[in-house]
Amino acid sequence: MRAPSNPATADRLVVLAALILLLPAAATAQSVTATRTTEPIVLDGRSDDPVWRVARPVSDFRESRPSENAEPKQRTEFRVAYDPSYLYVFVRAFDTRPDSIVRLLSRRDDQTASDQIMIMIDSYRDRRTGFEFVVNPAGVKADYAIYNDGEEDEAWDAIWDAATLVDSLGWTAEFRIPFSQLRFSAAESVTFGFLVWRTLQRHTSELTWPLYRPSRTGLVSQFGELNGLTDLARPTRAEVAPYVLTQNEPLAGPGGIERRQRLSVGGDLKYAVASNMTLTATVNPDFGQVEADPAVLNLSAFETFFSERRPFFVSGAGLFDFRVNCFVVVDCNTGEGLFYSRRIGRAPRLAD
Repeated sequence: MRAPSNPATADRLVVLAALILLLPAAATAQSVTATRTTEPIVLDGRSDDPVWRVARPVSDFRESRPSENAEPKQRTEFRVAYDPSYLYVFVRAFDTRPDSIVRLLSRRDDQTASDQIMIMIDSYRDRRTGFEFVVNPAGVKADYAIYNDGEEDEAWDAIWDAATLVDSLGWTAEFRIPFSQLRFSAAESVTFGFLVWRTLQRHTSELTWPLYRPSRTGLVSQFGELNGLTDLARPTRAEVAPYVLTQNEPLAGPGGIERRQRLSVGGDLKYAVASNMTLTATVNPDFGQVEADPAVLNLSAFETFFSERRPFFVSGAGLFDFRVNCFVVVDCNTGEGLFYSRRIGRAPRLAD
């Protein structure tokens, strides 16, 4: 074959050849195949269910922090199974010193300086958004919605279960995540983005599969793949969550303190318009739907911004997150932004 006489053409051919050589490496992503089960799994943190005996274990974890891509200080392995309605993950966190495992109790979504296991799922496989499910050895759960390839929405709450067990080998975490809590396009076979993260607190070490590189930008875009999910149950067409709230209000009257009873009714609606589109609506949203805010003593001249907790405003909140007071580059958690949903549904406070 005669070489091209044009130098520019030759340069383009060299670049094209280099890209072709790099394509297999770029396209290759670590993957795991989920095992389908026909028998119910008992959520107890033990691996004695039949499916865990046949599911392939994955143990090639690498250290993400403090030394990127270093050999892990402790061994970790996990298995993945599913049925039409649930995704199951069993993680065995081996530890040569089980008595040194850090397990602190706290409220839900309040992560402490404990050992923990995180399951991260990019169900749309868009490499931008996802969901995070966390549990520590004491059984304390946390969950977050991920957006913008790494930002976390702490107010997102899902319905899921986990069981933990500390034994002579270390500790285990068994997850049961309903597919109804995830968002994905209906198909005969789907592929999720997937990452398992282990925190080894006493070594301040983070172990991940696949390797998460802090030196690179983005989180979800570094996920591996979860394959083998076939014939999943279609999402529920409609979900209605009504609520009834009663209030007893003391009022000053002519005869002294009088009490007035108030009754409020409302609810949230989710309707699956299509396999990849969900309509959400709310009627008369009220803070009585959720837990009370923590007590805060504010002696400053500035307003206190509380996090949103109502389900309707929490879902997809990252789309409206336009923060404007990031006084520290690495910390934008001031709550101040162009959109503050807690003003919606509040009674007017203007005089008369």
